[in-house]
Amino acid sequence: MSFTTHKTPREPALPYAVKLLSSRNYTARKLKEKLRARGYAVEEIDSAIDKLKEKNLLNDERFAEGFVRTRIETHPRGKSAMIRDLVARGVSGPTAKEAVNSALPAEQELELAKELVDRKARQYAALDRETRKRRLTGLLARRGFGPDTIRKVLALPIDQDLPEESD
Repeated sequence: MSFTTHKTPREPALPYAVKLLSSRNYTARKLKEKLRARGYAVEEIDSAIDKLKEKNLLNDERFAEGFVRTRIETHPRGKSAMIRDLVARGVSGPTAKEAVNSALPAEQELELAKELVDRKARQYAALDRETRKRRLTGLLARRGFGPDTIRKVLALPIDQDLPEESD
């Protein structure tokens, strides 16, 4: 049975943290986890995090804003899913809510949900109306859209763009 012990890193925590931040953004919590995993002492980690925050190189609000913008463009989700994703990445709940609410107004969230339904319409076209509605409701809920948004989107004509199938 072999045990691995963490060696004390040769490089101080601050330069290593800066190196990590140069390749991608981190939340303070995730950066602390990375430094801890590397074997740095808690005091050194806290000192490095504080200095990075002072210099505005580590900013959870900026991380949240960038994350939400990217997510809207690449993996559209509803507000609740984005807040959940941010909290899982170490952003505080209030900061996550503020970032999501400012970047994703209700009208835009409704539009994202409608685009998702439109993309799935052809896939669900052969299903009866109730089954299609149930599946789309589940899809939208899993993607973090709220009940009001789901109700509004499903009240719109879903299959208006689908060609009529001929027998």
